[in-house]
Amino acid sequence: MNTTLSADGKIQIPPELWERAKLKAGDTVDIHLYQGTLVLRKHEALTQEQAAALLQRSRALPKPTPDDDAAVEQAIREARSLRR
Repeated sequence: MNTTLSADGKIQIPPELWERAKLKAGDTVDIHLYQGTLVLRKHEALTQEQAAALLQRSRALPKPTPDDDAAVEQAIREARSLRR
């Protein structure tokens, strides 16, 4: 299915996809770029259980190193340069 991007960056989601995705006017949609593909999904708030599981997993992660911080800063610079 195709749609056209407007000059101001808007797209129109075809009605049949609205229905299948259970979207309605005013819904928030998450948009991500994953390996060169734009991915849209209806935003849904985390349940208490999901939030607790995320926190628990994050506590088990190793502490960031200075190399990690430098890699994040470099990725941010690269992403910002693409916007220009």
